[in-house]
Amino acid sequence: MDKIIYRVSAFPSDNKGGNEAGVVLDCADLSEKTMQQVAAQVGYSETAFLMPSKKADYKIRYFTPITEVDLCGHATIAAFNLLRNLDIITQGRYSLETNQEILEINVKEKHVFMQLGKMSLKDGPDKTEIKQSLGLSDAQLTKNPTKIISTGVEEIFLEVKDLKTLHRLNLDPLRLQRLCEKHHVKGLYLFTLETHDQESHAQGRNFLPVLGIPEESATGTASGALAIYMDQVLNKQQKAYRFEQGDAMQKPSRIHVELIKSHRDITRVNVGGAMRFIDKILKFM
Repeated sequence: MDKIIYRVSAFPSDNKGGNEAGVVLDCADLSEKTMQQVAAQVGYSETAFLMPSKKADYKIRYFTPITEVDLCGHATIAAFNLLRNLDIITQGRYSLETNQEILEINVKEKHVFMQLGKMSLKDGPDKTEIKQSLGLSDAQLTKNPTKIISTGVEEIFLEVKDLKTLHRLNLDPLRLQRLCEKHHVKGLYLFTLETHDQESHAQGRNFLPVLGIPEESATGTASGALAIYMDQVLNKQQKAYRFEQGDAMQKPSRIHVELIKSHRDITRVNVGGAMRFIDKILKFM
């Protein structure tokens, strides 16, 4: 059966940049092997495969070029923006089955917000281990602690002092991969509170060597986790955040995060953004 592979970009900044994702609709008849092959062919950090669900309105499985992952924020945002633009769905709330859990999607006129997965926050590794992977000195880091945070994908979070430091790393990919494997996380997210846009709250860079992704230009799950860091570690106590990512890759991305709280406790994290269309490919599966 012929399938269309849509190539789109989630979280663009003024219809530029963003994070590319593949989206394939009506995938109930595709094998896991075929989905993995398609994801490798597309070559983006993730490709989303939509299929019917007995538990929700839709089910999505996510594949990187080398493996399946349980959740991918930017591919989900891309997929539901695409469904709306193709007039398959209208504005409103939908349920989504992932390999982890059932999540809620809120489709708006130009943006899509998705509920992120189960939250966790714990202490991260010593900064010395991370510095060696990035070629950084103590003077380039803040005194705030490292944390391992997840809203679907566990990663290490570390704050640097400024954009200059964030953009001029001396990264050792192999050492970074070993660091992530040692601490049983998928990647490392570096960020600074210095931003390009006045209305943003932080700018970050995300490295996911365990998933075969050298760097990602916009990461929904990591942005949700960063909002948790801002709230719980930096005590910013805001309900909404706007984060920048991808600027160092010349793929500027702007990601919105909402924190739903009960008193000081975060009960839910939503991440949202727009989409830009790249192209589509007719593929015989």
